[in-house]
Amino acid sequence: MNFIISMIALALGIYPSLLLAQGVTSPVPIDTVAEFGQSSMDFSWLFIKMIFAMLVVIALAIVLIRFVIPRLAFGRSKLNRTDLQVIDRIPLDPKKSLYVLQVENRRLLISVSENHIGLVTELKGTDEKED
Repeated sequence: MNFIISMIALALGIYPSLLLAQGVTSPVPIDTVAEFGQSSMDFSWLFIKMIFAMLVVIALAIVLIRFVIPRLAFGRSKLNRTDLQVIDRIPLDPKKSLYVLQVENRRLLISVSENHIGLVTELKGTDEKED
């Protein structure tokens, strides 16, 4: 029974000398400084290594997000397509908009809603915007 109490006390971090004052014997040596040396109680080197490892992981994440992921083509063709451009967007409601698209040499007005995308009309006129 004393063994179970001492193991629970050590797991909870109760100081071993308090256990000895109550007459409970410890299954581990009490004098850890004499057994392991003073450096076992010094965690500053472990803390410095942990901070260094975190900085390396953060740097790798930044490089990955900034340079590697944009170079990957997820669902896009690797060719630079310029035959489709969004010229203008006109929001009507939070979920409804009108878009002016340039498809090859044609300008199209389409409506986009939550449930439907449809062609409204093909716009006639000049291909360049007037200032």
